[in-house]
Amino acid sequence: MDFKRILPALVLLATATAWGASPSNSFFDKNIKFAWGADLGASIDMGGQDMSALDFSASFGMRRGWINFLGVGAGASIMVSNSCRSFPLYASFRTNFVDRPSLLFWDLRLGVSLNYLEHNHQQTGLYGSTGLGINLARSKSFNSHIIIGYTYRERRPITGAEQSHSFPDLHYASMTIGVVF
Repeated sequence: MDFKRILPALVLLATATAWGASPSNSFFDKNIKFAWGADLGASIDMGGQDMSALDFSASFGMRRGWINFLGVGAGASIMVSNSCRSFPLYASFRTNFVDRPSLLFWDLRLGVSLNYLEHNHQQTGLYGSTGLGINLARSKSFNSHIIIGYTYRERRPITGAEQSHSFPDLHYASMTIGVVF
């Protein structure tokens, strides 16, 4: 699967959706609004790899009815105990499954992660995150939230002529606080 081709397609889909590409379809008949947001959080490494991280992310897209957010985002995960870094690029979907405000919602993010690993190695791997969100303060123009969830980051072993390194996949318990405008 070529993620470098999938992410631009998702951006194009979100843009076409936000501009109402097909007015005859009932999906586009309701009010579609541009949305953007940012999150700050922490991820605890559940695999014992000593890769717990501070996470920052920003995203932009649209919202409409039961779709609380649909768009694309980018983030940075800075490991607290070493010099490793990961930069996820993802498509984001958030919904509460009803066409009215609610306390809880589901958050899903899928994409790729640009990983800068130990021993000066770099690689790209699959990135996924899902969680249960709790809405905090909200108004017509913004919504603040907390998300508690699970994050997966793919890493692969690297073998070379001089040395080889085993980099197992990372599994995180994550908590973020954020806002969407």
